[in-house]
Amino acid sequence: MTPGCSLIKLEITSAIVIILCLCAAESQERPPQPSQLPAVFTSVLADVKAECHLPVLLPSELPKPIADAQHALMQRTTADRYSIGLFYELEIGDAGFAATFAGESKPKYSANELGRKVELAHGISGFFRPVSCGGSCAPANLWWEVNGILYTVQLRLSASNSEKSQQDTITAVANSAILAGPR
Repeated sequence: MTPGCSLIKLEITSAIVIILCLCAAESQERPPQPSQLPAVFTSVLADVKAECHLPVLLPSELPKPIADAQHALMQRTTADRYSIGLFYELEIGDAGFAATFAGESKPKYSANELGRKVELAHGISGFFRPVSCGGSCAPANLWWEVNGILYTVQLRLSASNSEKSQQDTITAVANSAILAGPR
C-alpha cells in the first residue's frame, strides 16, 4: 500500500469514529420518547388539554375487551377536572360503555374513602372497588391521588371475573397511565 492510500484510509477511519461518537452522544441527549397512546384517545386529547389545566393521565395499553372501544368522548371537562369516556358503540346508553379516565383537582371526597387499598407504580396507594351488581352492574373502579389531584379509572369488566382478576386488570391500566406520565 502506498503512503497516500494509508493516509486516506486513516482519514476515513477517523471520520467514521467521529460520526459514530456524535451519533452516540446525540442519542444519549434525546429525551425519552413518550409511551404510545392508544389511537382511540387521539380524537379527544387535544380538546381535553385545551380546556383542562391538570396533567392528563392515560394508559399506554388497554386490556381486552376495553381495547376494542372505538369511540372516545370528552365528558364533564373544566379547568380543574377532565373525564374521557370510551365506548364500543355510541347512542345505546350504558350498553356501549367501556371505560372512563378522569382527574379532578378539587374532589369532594378522598380516594381512601372509596375502596380497598392497593399498591400502584411509584409507591402510590390506590383504592379499588370491584364490579357491583344490583338492578344493573357498576364498573370496576380505581382511585388514587397525586399532588392533590384525584385520578379515576373505571372499567366495564365482567361480574363473573374474580375480584382478584378485576383488581389485577384495573391496576395494570392505572400503572400504565402513571408510568406513561402526563400526556
